[in-house]
Amino acid sequence: MMSRKPRRRADKKSTELISYLPLYKAALEGQWKEARTFIDENPEAFTTKITIASETALHIAVGTGKDIIPFVEKMVRKMSPEELALTDQNGDTVLFVAAMVGNLDAAKLLVNKNPNLPNTSSKSDLPIHRAAQYGHKPMVQYLLQVTRSDIEPIPFSGESGVKLLINVIIAEFYDIALELVEMYPDLATLELQGFGSPLKVLAEKPATFPSGSPLNKWQKFLNFLSFGKFKRATKLMHRQSVELAKLLRMEIMELDDAKAHSLLQPPLHLAANLGVCEIIEDIVEAFPPAIWSSNEENHNVFQLAVTHSRENVFNLIFQMSEYRHLVTRYIDSQGNNILHLAGRLPSSDRLNLVSGAALQMQRELQWFKAVEQVAHHALKTAKNIDGKNPAVVFTESHQNLVKEGEKWLKDTATSCTVAAALIATVVFAAAITIPGGNDQNDGTPLFFKPQQHVEKAFAVFGVFDAVSLFSSVASILMFLSILTSRYSEADFHFALPNLLTIGLTMLFVSITSMMIAFSSALYLVFGQGKPWRLFLVVGLAMLPVSLFIILQLPLLKEMAYATYGRGIFRKKSSRRFH
Repeated sequence: MMSRKPRRRADKKSTELISYLPLYKAALEGQWKEARTFIDENPEAFTTKITIASETALHIAVGTGKDIIPFVEKMVRKMSPEELALTDQNGDTVLFVAAMVGNLDAAKLLVNKNPNLPNTSSKSDLPIHRAAQYGHKPMVQYLLQVTRSDIEPIPFSGESGVKLLINVIIAEFYDIALELVEMYPDLATLELQGFGSPLKVLAEKPATFPSGSPLNKWQKFLNFLSFGKFKRATKLMHRQSVELAKLLRMEIMELDDAKAHSLLQPPLHLAANLGVCEIIEDIVEAFPPAIWSSNEENHNVFQLAVTHSRENVFNLIFQMSEYRHLVTRYIDSQGNNILHLAGRLPSSDRLNLVSGAALQMQRELQWFKAVEQVAHHALKTAKNIDGKNPAVVFTESHQNLVKEGEKWLKDTATSCTVAAALIATVVFAAAITIPGGNDQNDGTPLFFKPQQHVEKAFAVFGVFDAVSLFSSVASILMFLSILTSRYSEADFHFALPNLLTIGLTMLFVSITSMMIAFSSALYLVFGQGKPWRLFLVVGLAMLPVSLFIILQLPLLKEMAYATYGRGIFRKKSSRRFH
């Protein structure tokens, strides 16, 4: 028989923690009666570390949240100010816990009993830092009022101050950030290791600026449900972010030129990477030499915009004076000019902003041609260190996308051809098989006789049946043209999207016309004298039409705009940019 291993005896600390489990559970559930009974038997329990993380019962209760505030209030009343300053193994007081969970009521109880708690630090952090890090705005606002600025460690200057400002910016509490910079302007000129300057951190939040956050469909729906409240909140955030960026830049401009340039360059380049036009325009307007600054790869603002496919930033070049011919002539460390960069395939997150591989290829061609318009003619044939000109770079980097675009177009055209052929077959049969039949004497349709009072409905049937037939045949021809195309690189710019747009439009017209003709036929056969049947049939007929609009119209609209519209590359403002 195998001998059983002896059970390892629990150490003394574990045994002590187990003995405090009743108090732990009482603090967790807010059961003051049970906690008081335990404390009466163990008076030292108020200050005892009852968890493996060296937390007191008050730490546990405050971290639970707002539901057990009466429990917290009773404990605070029985503890001294010094006991409230007890820390866990991380050096955090109970106020840190309240700040991290956003327990504002508990924080007020603690600060009223011990006003020094907001200035009690833990690993160079104060409770207000934790509140900002965990995104509790009401807590940050309260601690901003009760944290003193005249005692060490000084919370609103140096590393502590810039850390607080950066945490507030990351949390997107821009109204608080504005207040901090207005009260302590030197914070705008400091940098925090691992983050950089506050302006650089702000540039990393493109979604909070007007240029980086157009409302998507879901947000528009939320805005509709909230009667515009969502849109108003978004506009307020946009206004505050722009105001904060300008205020931070103004404070940086108070420094000498060299220091100002070193602080403005990182956010300028980051804004170009992420498409934050507001920061770029503000910096260049206030400090024009910044337009010539480049990063370690010798990429300036516009080369970065091309590299990361930020058309809103690139469009600023159309607002420039003749200097645009100079700013586009930078050559990077690999010998690439701005056209070489435009020839590269962008990251998938930028590429996938457009639906379908064919339309993605169209957008890439539009990008390349837009850069060609502003680039010096000598750049079109210039070679990089690999001996490749921009056209070769474009062709090589887009080979797979061309193949994917060809497959996408063929699959789409094949599916649509089948649908259009079925529609053509049905409506052709309906045209020669007239509802109600013909008169045996003269061969005229029975429903077309004046005495039947339905000649209008019959005319509707005939007209829309013909429209459906002709449009379905036209769409078949368009899709057949797509299937037999050569699929060269240049065809994706206009020819193929043009065929697909016309084909889908004709298919939509044929489906809609077929449903109208079908509804008319049903009314002719079953609906005479009973108008309610007409409304029922029309309502049901709208279902497939509505589904087509919901599922296909966005793609059709996107293709039409990209193929026939003004395009996304153009001058957006008359204001001069450098």
